[in-house]
Amino acid sequence: PSGVQGSRIIGGKAVAPHSRPFIASIQMDGQHVCGGFLVWPKWVMTAAHCPIPRHNPLVRVVLGAHRLEDPEGSQQVFGVAESIAHPHYNPSSVDNDIRLLKLNESAVLNKYVKRIRLPRPDIDLKPGTVCYVLGWGDTSNYGDRPSELMETGTTIIKRSLCRTLWRGKVSPNMMCGASRNATLQGVCAGDSGGPLVFRGKVYGIVSFSGERCGDRRYPDIYTKISNYIDWVHCTVQGHCHQKGQPK
Repeated sequence: PSGVQGSRIIGGKAVAPHSRPFIASIQMDGQHVCGGFLVWPKWVMTAAHCPIPRHNPLVRVVLGAHRLEDPEGSQQVFGVAESIAHPHYNPSSVDNDIRLLKLNESAVLNKYVKRIRLPRPDIDLKPGTVCYVLGWGDTSNYGDRPSELMETGTTIIKRSLCRTLWRGKVSPNMMCGASRNATLQGVCAGDSGGPLVFRGKVYGIVSFSGERCGDRRYPDIYTKISNYIDWVHCTVQGHCHQKGQPK
């Protein structure tokens, strides 16, 4: 789509340090390129459009972080052993925008590093549900990168309305969220792959957003994780045969 891939957190606020222990920073050559989140000790979920290669010494996945530039004792750093995009990921429509990263070793779960639970299969959040999005992406259109993990609220909107606003670019594998107030708030480039969270579970992956960060005419688009639960389980267990494609 014409939208910016991924997102930055606009109009958000810093979270209490280590209060979101499932968050991951995916880095290339020392730079944060995408968000992600820990779903099992050896697996991080992110967006398929984050082109994360496997077995590349420049790629690191950092867990347990709050300020990325500080060498915090809580951080755990991993390489990527496998990078598995959904077999039906479509880069032009950005449909099926989900990727699993297998870490080169298991994370040690503690108060700084925890996994987040996935939703039940096929569950849909009702329009009006208020969720939050997390990330270290830019906080303005000018590319200022925040030093601390940020969070902003977003409200689920009807897919039909979203489809109208995006002129039909929205599939049943996507969820839409809009800023809760009239200030510039929402997501733009830098936190692709980050989590959309409601009541302690992750329901969406930051996929794409409007041309301008926080542009209210274009709701933010999230991959609807509940459509992929079968694929996630068979991938993690190692017996997927191109199955698990969404309905």
